[in-house]
Formats: sequence, C-alpha cells, structure tokens
Amino acid sequence: MKKILSAILSAVTAFSMLCTPVMAAENTTPSGIEFTNISTEIEAFAEENKDSYASFATAVFDDDEILYSKHFGYIDRENNIAANENTVYEWGSISKMFVWVSVMQLHEQGKLDLNADIQTYLPEDFLTKLKYDEPITMLNLMNHNAGWQETMSALEVADEADIISLEEALRKTEPAQTFKPGDVTAYSNWGAALAGYIVERVSGMDYAEYLHKNILEPLGMKQTSVSSNYRDNEWVREQREKAKAYLIMNYPEMGMVMDENLGTAMSYILLYPSGSVTGTLADITKFTQAFVSDDCPLFEKQETLDLMLSASDFYGDSDIPKNCHGLWVTEYAVRTMGHGGNTNAGSANLVFDKESKTGVVVLTNQQSEAVFCYGIPELIFGSIENNPIYTNAAITQRNDISGNYITSRGLFEGMVKIAPCLNYLPLEAHENSDEITSAGMPAMTRFGDNLYLLPDSNDFLYETTTSDGKIMLEYSSMAYIEDDAVANEFTAVIIFAVLAIVTIVMLIVKGIKKLAKKYRAIPAGKAILAGQLARLAVGIVLVLILVSMPEVLLVPVCILAAVSGVVCLVSSVFTAKALVTEKEMKKFARVRYVFSVLCNLFTAGFVVYFQMFNFWT
Repeated sequence: MKKILSAILSAVTAFSMLCTPVMAAENTTPSGIEFTNISTEIEAFAEENKDSYASFATAVFDDDEILYSKHFGYIDRENNIAANENTVYEWGSISKMFVWVSVMQLHEQGKLDLNADIQTYLPEDFLTKLKYDEPITMLNLMNHNAGWQETMSALEVADEADIISLEEALRKTEPAQTFKPGDVTAYSNWGAALAGYIVERVSGMDYAEYLHKNILEPLGMKQTSVSSNYRDNEWVREQREKAKAYLIMNYPEMGMVMDENLGTAMSYILLYPSGSVTGTLADITKFTQAFVSDDCPLFEKQETLDLMLSASDFYGDSDIPKNCHGLWVTEYAVRTMGHGGNTNAGSANLVFDKESKTGVVVLTNQQSEAVFCYGIPELIFGSIENNPIYTNAAITQRNDISGNYITSRGLFEGMVKIAPCLNYLPLEAHENSDEITSAGMPAMTRFGDNLYLLPDSNDFLYETTTSDGKIMLEYSSMAYIEDDAVANEFTAVIIFAVLAIVTIVMLIVKGIKKLAKKYRAIPAGKAILAGQLARLAVGIVLVLILVSMPEVLLVPVCILAAVSGVVCLVSSVFTAKALVTEKEMKKFARVRYVFSVLCNLFTAGFVVYFQMFNFWT
C-alpha cells in the first residue's frame, strides 16, 4: 500500500510536469528539427532501416501546411509495384478515432450523454454477461475501462459472404465482464465497436453512412473506405486488391529475422468500427490535421474539440493523463495524443501535439511493424528523456514490486481461464537498484516514485493499486496486475501437461510393443515400423512449426526431422528389398509394401524440400 507521503509527492511531481511543458521553437519540430531538414532526417532514417520495410508512407504537418509527405518502397515487391499517392493502407485501430469523433458530435448535439448508462441507448437485455451492478458509461468505453475481458470469438472472416450485421456480430462475440467499471484499463475492440453501434442507434443511420456524411465528406476524404468489405468506396477496394502485405522482422540480435509475403491478406472485420478504415496517406493527413486546426471542421463548437482533447482518464491518483476521450496519450519530449493500429495487412500510427500544432502519420503494408510507426514519431517529437515527466521525476522511495503479474487484456472466464497462467510476467526488484528484471532479463527501470520506463521506449508503467488492494502497473492501454496464485496455477498446468505426455508416451510404447511383435513376423517388419514412426515424428515437427514453437526447441526439433528423413530412406531400402526377395508375398501385402516405400520416399523428400533439417539458420 502506498503511503500518504508518496501520494502527495506524486501529485506534486505530476503538477510540476504540467507546469513546465517542453515548447518547440518556431519553424522546428518539438524534437528540434528545423522544418527545412525534416526530409533529410526522415530519409536518412529510412536508409538506415532499409532492410526493415516493404513500403511505408509518412507525412509531417502543422495546422497550416503539409511540411513533408512521401511514399517509400513497394506495395508489391514481387511485381515491382511502387507505393504512390494512390496506394491505400489499412489503418487498423486508428478507426476507433472515427467512433470517438462521432460520439463527441452526438454529444455536442445533446443526443448522447457521456456519463449516462450505455444501456439507455441499447436494446433491452442487449448486454447479457455483466458481472457488476455499476453502470457502464460512454466514458468507460472511450477509456477502455468498462471491465470486459478479451473477446474469444473470431472478429474477422475470410469470405465476404460471411459478413453479418454489426448488431449480430456484437451479440455473438460479447465477452465476459471481468473488472469493475472504471477500475482497470483493458483495451477492448468489442467495447469500441459497441460504441459504434450506439452511434447507429442514436443517429438513426448506418455507421458507415454516418461517417461518410459527418466526417469524410466535410474533410474531403474521397479516398477512404470504412465498411467491413470496402464496398462503400469501390475505388479503395480496387486499390486495396493491388497491394500485398508483408511480415518483416529484422532483429538479428534477438534471433528474430524474417521476410514473408502474406499475399493480399484481405479479411473482413465483423466488429468493423474498431478497425476497418482503409485509405490513402493524403486522407489520413486531412483527418489528423483537423485536430490541430484553429477551425476544426469536425465540430460546430471549439469547446467540443477542447473537451475531446482534455484528459478523461489518469494514471492512478496522479495528474498524468492516460486517455483523452478515446485518444491515447504518449509522452515524447512533449505530451502527444493519437492512436496506433494493426491488422493482418498493415500497421499505422497517428500522433499530434496540440500545443505546437504539429502532427505525424505513418502507414505501412506490414503486419506488426514498429520501426517506422514508432521511430518516425520519436524523430519528430523527441525522447521522453527530455520531457518534464522524466527530468523532474524524483525517487524518494523504492517500493518492492517483486511478484507475478498478469495482463488485464486477457481471458479470465470460462474454459479459457487457463490462458493467463501460460503468459504471466514475473518481476524482481533488486535492493539498492532501480533495475527491475524478469527471468533475469531487464524489464524496466524506475525513474521516479511509482514510475518505471520500459527499455528502449517512450512508454512507461505507473504503479498503483486496484480497488481490492492488488499492485497494478498501469500502461496506457492495459495494466499488469499482481496475481499471487498464477505461478502455482502455471505449475499445476505444467504438471498436468507432463502427466498427459507421460500417459500418451505409455500408450504409444504399449502400442509400439504390440506392433513390433506383429511386424517381427513379416519380412522387413522392423524397417516398416521404423518408417511409420519416422513419418509420425515428421508430422509432430510440422505441427510444432505451425504453432510457432519456442526458439529453444528449434535445434532439437530440426535434428529430429533430419534423423526421421534418414530413417525413412533406410526404411524404403529394406522394404523395397523385401519386395524383391520375397517371391511368395501375397498381392495385397505387396500393395502395402509399395505404399510404405512411397510414403517413406515422399516424407524424406518433404523434409529435404522444406529444409526442416536446416537448423543452422
């Protein structure tokens, strides 16, 4: 439990941060880059990381003009199709900003109360899995603290014919409520989509139709689609079909190097208000620039924009804002707000500083891209180490946060309750040290009372407690919550898994003994049995590869594949020899022997072709 003195010091520290903002000089970015040098800096950054991208597009702007805009790379490397002004990218969760703008527009019109129980705007008995009596408000949806666990059901489909209405999708995928409303931040695609459905209910319009009429058309965004199937803008769909998606990881020091073509990777998001907006760099720039404009076209009153850009949620009991009515706050050298996004086909980030009225957007055709989506904003806005939240922070106490933690963005109800046990975070605080480790590796560094900086990042965690007294390390979009039982639960899961494996092995051994006894009586029986076991081993290897096995298993598993391939070849030789030497073998037996030889040869060829023995990479 935090002491009263700690709370007072935290409040004083946070107050001092707010009173000493970092101001950018005129005609320079908040990081200090002169506007005339933006192109040089970004292009040098692109060259430095040229092995980390297929394509990305970025723009830097202020309230008056576009300071820099350029497309890099290829949307289809195999066919040498370069990215250009007509390239469309999937914006992912940036789509949620359109939900929150719509909510604020309806609030401005007096049609939607941000503090009212959302059930006021929903059909009767729409929410069926509520655990707490406390009402859920629109502010809870905006702040992602309504209390829902992660959704278990598939949120997207591969076939357009399988698309269902937003209402039906919400009903089918409703998650359980795990936390008391307002208590814990747990990012929720379902909650944001529910807010989009409320926009439909309150406005009386289809959500996509509402966005076109009230956001896209006023801003002149003619190259943007918002529906789940892109059918609200056929030009966007046509352009989208031309683009490929890639998965590129270039972190050799971490053993993470890959470069994979994912094809078009087109899918249809059922909860589409949460992630389906797709469009050009020019259009997302228009949208973002509206937030730093003196005359914002999105609202009739300046007061509405001011309200939207004011803090609606804070870290613990501090004055450090976490969320501004759906926009996440990120501390670079200056305080910024915005939203990132990821889909199967792309990653994006949108960041702006309302004080300097500077903004940056980044779009990529890469899954889980981070180098440019987060590197370019840091280039423009600077490092948190130059922010008063960091420079003014003081350490007057060192709370021991050692323990085991689970993420609030998880699964906690029903049969999937086992999931957090397999992905918990053990933390260890060291005496007279501000380094916090996890499994012996650096996890975070204490830089102030209750403040912990993540490695090589502008992100930090804030130490507070839940309503029931558990230590909670708050991140912007989720939290790590202390859980004393999770280590024992993990141990129980491991013991059960070992028992299950032992049981399976015992059954297999028993079966092999029976088979061995049977096969000893036939020509080349042992060779045939060895070939069957080798094929089974290759099948197990394939399953491990498909489910992304831990790196520690890579070498032994690949050796197993190589050995199994050799066994299959040897088995083929002995089985073929039996075919030739055994003149009195029955016709049906010969067919079985031929089939065994062909299966073994195919398996050996399969191992060689897919290089599952190539463990030295």
